[in-house]
Amino acid sequence: MIENYLLEELVTFAKYGTIARTAETLGLTQPAVTHSMKKLEDELDVKLFIRKPNKLYLSETGKYTAREAKKLINSNLSFIEKVKQFEKDQTTLLVGANAPGPLIVLRSLKNNHLQIENKLIENNFESLLSEHQMTCLLVNFPIEDRDLTSTYLGTESMSVNLPAKSELGKSKVLSFKMLKGKTILSPSPIGFWTKIYHDEIPDSKIIFQDKTKEYSEILHYSVLPFFTTNLTILDTQQQKYQLPNNCIVKPLKDEVAQQKFYACYLKQNKRRVMPLIEKLQDQWSKFD
Repeated sequence: MIENYLLEELVTFAKYGTIARTAETLGLTQPAVTHSMKKLEDELDVKLFIRKPNKLYLSETGKYTAREAKKLINSNLSFIEKVKQFEKDQTTLLVGANAPGPLIVLRSLKNNHLQIENKLIENNFESLLSEHQMTCLLVNFPIEDRDLTSTYLGTESMSVNLPAKSELGKSKVLSFKMLKGKTILSPSPIGFWTKIYHDEIPDSKIIFQDKTKEYSEILHYSVLPFFTTNLTILDTQQQKYQLPNNCIVKPLKDEVAQQKFYACYLKQNKRRVMPLIEKLQDQWSKFD
C-alpha cells in the first residue's frame, strides 16, 4: 500500500515543478524528497520522471499518477471529515432550522448538549441529515422516506403589531391583503417568511433589520406596524431589548400565516432525538 506522504510529495512536485520548491513547501530536505520520489517509482514499478542533468520532469505517466494521487488525497480528507462528523453527531445533537421561530423555542430550553446552526438552512435538507451534518432539522414540512421521518412540534402563528390609533386595529383579525400598501418593519433573516411577505403583500414595503438592538430601537421610535409571532415572547434577545408595549396586536387569519413545524431526523437516531423533541413540544404547547 502506498503511503500517503509519498502521494503528497508527488502532488506538490507536480504543482511546483522542482525538488527545491517541493522541499521548501513541505518543510523537508531536498535529498528526502528525491528519496521519496525514487521510492514511489519503485513501489509502483513505473517510470514517473524524466531525468536530465540537474533537472527532473514528470513523464506522462507521472502526470497521470499525480492527478490520481490528488484525487485520492482529497477522497481521504473527505473520508476523515465524514468520520469526525459522524463521531461528533454521536455526542452532540446538531440542530438547524429554516426559520427563526423553532430556534427561539430551542434556545429557550438552554440545553448544553446542543450545537445550534445559527444560519438558516434553505435547501439540501435530506442530504444534511443523511450525511450526519445535522442530527435534527426543524422545518415547516414533514420529511418521510426510507431513512428519514418527522415528528410534529407545533404551529407558528403570525401577527401584526399596529400603532394604537391605527384604523386596522378596529378589526378583530387581519389578513395579509389588508396590509396592502403599508410600510412594515421586520427582523431579518426570517427564512421562508420573506417569500410569504412578498407573495402575499407585494404592494407593501417591508423594511428588514438584521441587528436586534437597532431593530428594537427603531420599533420604539417608529409608528410603523411590525410583525411578531406567538413564539416571539420566548426570544431572549427581544426580552433583553424589549418590544413596544403600546401596540395593538392582531393575528393574521391567512392559512399561510399559520406554519406547522416538524422535527426531521434519521430513523436510526429516533431514540437520541426524542427527549429533545418532547421538550420542544412541551415548551411550544405553552404558546401554540
